[in-house]
Amino acid sequence: MAPNQVTLVIPAAPEYLRLARLASTDAGSRVGLDYEEIDDLRMAVSELCYLLIGDGGPATVTLQFSIDTDEISVEGSTPGPVPPTSGNDFTDIILGTVTDFHEVTDEGTGRRFRVVKRRRD
Repeated sequence: MAPNQVTLVIPAAPEYLRLARLASTDAGSRVGLDYEEIDDLRMAVSELCYLLIGDGGPATVTLQFSIDTDEISVEGSTPGPVPPTSGNDFTDIILGTVTDFHEVTDEGTGRRFRVVKRRRD
């Protein structure tokens, strides 16, 4: 089965991160993640989105959810310069615990992340 993809574009403001968490919950349930796995995915996407926007950054955040048979991949990006963030070490520890894979990259065109969560059997 080819992955299903859903793209969500939200304003880059903390009050809109709820939409990212809701979309993560829905996408995780479509993969068959259990309650704890969905909560882990929501937490990871929320943390990574905050890394993209900081306390006020670019205009939008784009999230692309790729839903496959037993895993979900979420890629997030922002256009333009991104404000520096602090606490990345702690965030990295959290993400290493709740995800199967994660990465954050800074590019000249903005900051990107990718996170993967696999269903446990």
